[in-house]
Amino acid sequence: MTNKPDDTDDIEYVSKSQLKREAHALTDLGSKLLELSVEQLNRFDLPNDILEALKVAKNIKKHGALKRQKLYIGKLLRSIDAKPIEAQYEMLQSPHKEDVKHFHDVENWRDNIIANPKKINEFLSQYPQAQRQSLIKMQKDAVNTNPQISTRAKRKLFSYIKDFVFNNPDI
Repeated sequence: MTNKPDDTDDIEYVSKSQLKREAHALTDLGSKLLELSVEQLNRFDLPNDILEALKVAKNIKKHGALKRQKLYIGKLLRSIDAKPIEAQYEMLQSPHKEDVKHFHDVENWRDNIIANPKKINEFLSQYPQAQRQSLIKMQKDAVNTNPQISTRAKRKLFSYIKDFVFNNPDI
């Protein structure tokens, strides 16, 4: 008895569940693309049939019809390699993520300065063009017992810090 080479060793088995997850992911990508404007969609490297399906979906008002159109868009996306489209979408979203990160940095600086005035020195070491006296005054006002003064000072401090963080994002 001779052993024949088994050709099934080269075949990668993909479960039905995995195929469903991939299909849902592409349908979700289609839904994300629907949130974009027509001008943004035109900048994507999309096949004409997918672009048309997205434009049609933008005009659909009925929930059931829109759901069917989203499923159709997902089906169309499964027929092509959607990785470049996903990459383009992520690139489009990355500036927004960068802004969110900067806002978190600003919030952290504000909260740290209010909680501990010694953090002003740390802030000044990163942003030497900031004015120490202004930061000290805003920090004192922010911890004021009068809620009106405190709230206004916190906003002013946030705005002041934001000017430095957003104008010097690489620091």
